[in-house]
Amino acid sequence: MTLPARVVILEDEAPARQRLEEAIRRLAPATTVVAALPSVAQAAAWFAAHPAPDLVLADIQLADGLSFELFERGALDAPVVFCTAYDEYVLSAMAAGGIDYLLKPVRDDDLARALDRYQRLEARFAERVRGVARALARPPRRLLARRRDGFATVALDQVAYFVVDDKLVDVVTRDGRRLGLDRTLGELEAELDPVEFFRVNRQYLVAAGAITGFRPWTKGKLAVELAPPATGPVLVSQDNAARFRAWLRG
Repeated sequence: MTLPARVVILEDEAPARQRLEEAIRRLAPATTVVAALPSVAQAAAWFAAHPAPDLVLADIQLADGLSFELFERGALDAPVVFCTAYDEYVLSAMAAGGIDYLLKPVRDDDLARALDRYQRLEARFAERVRGVARALARPPRRLLARRRDGFATVALDQVAYFVVDDKLVDVVTRDGRRLGLDRTLGELEAELDPVEFFRVNRQYLVAAGAITGFRPWTKGKLAVELAPPATGPVLVSQDNAARFRAWLRG
């Protein structure tokens, strides 16, 4: 898990600011305190001019008002650990999105607990982001293809192979339909599951289920047999033959 790299401290009392900075240096030496600000106005100006930090340690009562104002203005867009001498703001602090609430004087073990909570929340958020990325990276389950009178959808599990014909890409379905695509073979290869589809050469990207067999060809090449049949030989080069065999074996 990752500790915050950049921390901002909002505290109007100089001794308290110094104690928090020293505690951060002890507990998280790789973390940098990028700003220590005493007022709501200065904090709002700083957040408007700089990228959001990874974490904010905020007193509630600052020199010119309550730090909650930063949330109301939409100025603060980072997780916050509130550090205050007053316990009556707990509910307001949590409603504002605080991840922890520490009472002054802030002890090292309390701050360490807050940093640990940040780490766990950050790890959970990162995993959710990775999950979204994996979902977005999943290949499409159907394709939009061109036909003479308009467009048609083709389910991916009905695709036999893609073929380049006169610089245009066609999709050939298992039932023998042949439709045009506004895609390149390279784009399709990058999007589709490499377990299910193999780029046998510059012209053909084939589905595993469409291969009925293969046979030796000249100069160490392989001739792939497809269903429905291709209009000409579908050849795998000698350099690519071993990888093709391994792919077929799964």
